[in-house]
Amino acid sequence: MAVSLSACRDNSLSYMVKDRQVYMFDQISQDTSLSLTVQALQIANMAPTLNTYGPFTFFAPDNAGWKQYFKNKGKTSLTDFTAAQLKTVLTYLIMPTRLYAANFIQGPQATASGAGDFLTLDISKGYKYNAIANGIAHVYQTDIVFSNGLVHKMDAVIDPPTLTIGQFLSQNPNTYSVLTAGLQRAGLLDTLTLLNDKNNTRVALTLFAETNDVLKAAGITTFANMPLPELKSFMLYHIIKGANFSSSYTPYTAPIAGIKLIERYDNTILTLDNQNWIYFNLADLKLINNSTIGLSASDILMRNGIIHNVDKHMVFDTTIDNQTTKRTQIYHYFSLASSFAYGVTGFAAGAPPPTTTSGNWRIYAESGTGTTRGTINCLFYSPHATNDSLTSIVKNIRRGTYRIEANYKGGGRGTYQLMCGNDLIGTPLNYGLGTTWEQKVFVGNYTFKQSGDIKLKLVCTVVGGLDLDCFVLTPVYK
Repeated sequence: MAVSLSACRDNSLSYMVKDRQVYMFDQISQDTSLSLTVQALQIANMAPTLNTYGPFTFFAPDNAGWKQYFKNKGKTSLTDFTAAQLKTVLTYLIMPTRLYAANFIQGPQATASGAGDFLTLDISKGYKYNAIANGIAHVYQTDIVFSNGLVHKMDAVIDPPTLTIGQFLSQNPNTYSVLTAGLQRAGLLDTLTLLNDKNNTRVALTLFAETNDVLKAAGITTFANMPLPELKSFMLYHIIKGANFSSSYTPYTAPIAGIKLIERYDNTILTLDNQNWIYFNLADLKLINNSTIGLSASDILMRNGIIHNVDKHMVFDTTIDNQTTKRTQIYHYFSLASSFAYGVTGFAAGAPPPTTTSGNWRIYAESGTGTTRGTINCLFYSPHATNDSLTSIVKNIRRGTYRIEANYKGGGRGTYQLMCGNDLIGTPLNYGLGTTWEQKVFVGNYTFKQSGDIKLKLVCTVVGGLDLDCFVLTPVYK
């Protein structure tokens, strides 16, 4: 027994032996491509930190990145910086968490770095090996794992942002004095200046800024005489929630010919008033609003968000269905939507449909007979009586008129009236025609008075099931 216990204590593979822990600093010290980062950590007296239990995520600049940083700063080596200066930079590059590449998000990351500032990533070209940090550094090797965290290598050194959007505007009057005065008069400068909102939540905003030269070219040298409601609306139109790089504004949507979904690279993002939007289209000669407006400077990183300078005056045409208020086509795929059941036994309003092959309210896989898309996850709904209804939230609607088409599987189904609130959309339609998929039907045109995520309701008028794939909402212009 004594021999056995002794053998247990001496087991060299035991994970309880502290010496077996692989700490971050000890290991990166052996990486010759990070020798300047190791030296910087030592000068800043931060090396011991990376040998504690953590956890940490370190965005580590390689030697080439440091050498370029020296050149940009007019320095020749690390010894030209104080320990405090290096500590400021390195603290910004270390997060108190394990952030794997698979958990990168577009824009500011969910966890702040050591000093409370956020590092921003552009992952629009793929998170694993093509992330760009703060619009400067290419993150080219990710998820180097140690006992107390992980390292992502990058090819540049990035400084933490030092100013909020409002501070930056105020400190650059030669460029932004007219806009700054207008924001101040509209009561919005504090919104762009403070780090936290009234609920003490960290602010993340994006400003599409018009410089003095751009405003002057539009005949504007002051906002002092503009009616206050009009001024506030104008300023709100230039601010959107969140802080994302410009490359994320135009995601690719693949075409699906069978349901008339078109290929596109466009997007509409609501501005701060939650009603108007900015239209982006990567296929246009200019990026913004189906016009000649582009960006003269983009992705200027601030502590509380991002600034993009537009190269022309930017206004929103409030005329519903005008061609200048461009909108994007909406693909509402029912199996992925937020749906709500009413009048179905055993399911409360708001309950998500189960994934199963049987039942009155479910998501199931259909082999896709008659479709070009293979297997489809579709929504099956079976009411008990007339006036039972199915409600689903359609996201990203922008006020204006849409042509609404449905794609469904027929075969002895019921008849339903589509509604938005108390408004009827089209007439009652029978969803039982044919037996295959790609049973496309025009439901009706409808003019939405509000922007946002809006509930559409299908009300049963003749009892029978409803086997739905999707709605496609296509903008209609006058």
